Amino acid sequence: MIHANAEGLPLYRQISQLIESDIESGRYAVGAQLPTEHDLGRHYKVNRHTAREALRQLKDDGLAYSIRGKGTFVAHSKVLYRVARKMRFSTSVLEVGLTPGAKLISTRTEPANETLRDKLDLPKDAPLVVLEILRSVNQIPFSFAVSYLPAEHFGLMSQRLQEGFSLYALMRELYGIEVSRQSSIFEVTLPETRDAELLQIPLNVPLLTTRSLAVDQTLQPVEYCVSHMRGDMGSIMVDFSEK
Repeated sequence: MIHANAEGLPLYRQISQLIESDIESGRYAVGAQLPTEHDLGRHYKVNRHTAREALRQLKDDGLAYSIRGKGTFVAHSKVLYRVARKMRFSTSVLEVGLTPGAKLISTRTEPANETLRDKLDLPKDAPLVVLEILRSVNQIPFSFAVSYLPAEHFGLMSQRLQEGFSLYALMRELYGIEVSRQSSIFEVTLPETRDAELLQIPLNVPLLTTRSLAVDQTLQPVEYCVSHMRGDMGSIMVDFSEK
């Protein structure tokens, strides 16, 4: 039961704590769908706003995540995505016992703008291969990345990207390039409409956005990537131990 003045806690927080207890007891297993706002409102006799806030609190606490149009589900502990010089997405996800996935959303060729020319050390009007990649964890959309590659070296890359591919593994296998991360900038952003659609999240779910430059074994830039990770599912650990 919930009470208007229970220990000074607002009603939505009392509801979220009750659901948290149900998750801990196993009533709601990992991946299970939680009651809807309507169901919570009816069960606890609160308005829809209060029910919505209770679900939001669970997501803020990392206990739940939403898939737009489907509902709210019990989360694993947040996926700890390890960022290191030579760490690949698939390896980082496998390290925590989960299953990675990758899907090529689109590919195109376009001239590099001034910013990308500077990042990738390219001449004016040099063409780029642009890959839009949706990555998943246990078949749940997890991050959406846009990779920019010099077309002079990687013009045929998009033809080799099959379901579940590893971009850096292909660069090694096809071109003999050992890719390593040279720099990354992290920031918290909100999704654009397309990001939200691909990641199946509401527009108010924050993203962990990473802008990274990768180089080959000669320190020549080979990729500039902007990646948007779901903030309700993932956290980032920067690994300084890798040499």
